[in-house]
Amino acid sequence: MIEIYLLEHLDAFARLGTLSAASEELHISQPALTRSMQKLEQELGVTLFVREKNRMHLNDNGKLAADYAARLLAENRDMVRIIQAYDRSHRTISLGSCAPSPVYPITTLLQQLYPDMTISTEIADDEHIDSGFASGNYQLIVLHEKPSDDALYYQVCGHESLCITVPPAHPLSTLTSVSFADLADVPMLLFTKIGFWYNVCMQKIPSPRMLEQSDRETFIEIASASALPTFFSLSYNRQEKLDTSGRKIIPLSDPEASVTYYLACRKEDRRKFSFLFSRLPSEF
Repeated sequence: MIEIYLLEHLDAFARLGTLSAASEELHISQPALTRSMQKLEQELGVTLFVREKNRMHLNDNGKLAADYAARLLAENRDMVRIIQAYDRSHRTISLGSCAPSPVYPITTLLQQLYPDMTISTEIADDEHIDSGFASGNYQLIVLHEKPSDDALYYQVCGHESLCITVPPAHPLSTLTSVSFADLADVPMLLFTKIGFWYNVCMQKIPSPRMLEQSDRETFIEIASASALPTFFSLSYNRQEKLDTSGRKIIPLSDPEASVTYYLACRKEDRRKFSFLFSRLPSEF
């Protein structure tokens, strides 16, 4: 049986084209890589390379072997990923959410209902949530649009509306509501780890001017001392309990600023999570 490292060495050479480039990627010496290629030829019983004075390249045998090697390595990676995901599914409940607000109430319920399981959560944008669910990284997902996939079971798990907060002296403080268009060219402080909301803000605001902050504690510290407007959510603030005294909360009027959240799982997992769905609040 051919050892996996020999296939990895052949694949690297086939992709990169030279011993020097392949050995650099593999973090081995060129002589060690040459010996691997010779050993692979011996095990297969065929010549894989055309060897010239200052270079070598794959012959037809080598090209065929490299194609097989690439496929076998991909299948090996898939095997590892699938088995690890299967193992995690029996010890861990993984939740992927498109936004921060639904995470705390759902996680709290999961901890109460499944005390022997580890709860793993991640906040990500729509594309990452979709790909993570498809690949088995998530067993549960929170979406901000009603799922159209017939293979999913889902329930409403909350609603959220986006606002901004501004100090009394800010020009926007005279308004009772604002639109994304009103925020064009307005310097704002933005916490970046907010899932799909980040793309909404960046795409809907013309000429956005954002001071971005990825660390939550630093963001809160800057926001409390800054005159810059910040985005705000009443539902999320019930969890965070941010101090908004001295600032005016102004709702956003655009339809994209208000969403309904849906908690979804695969239909074959519905029984597994029946306790969760039966106790799921429609608001949080």
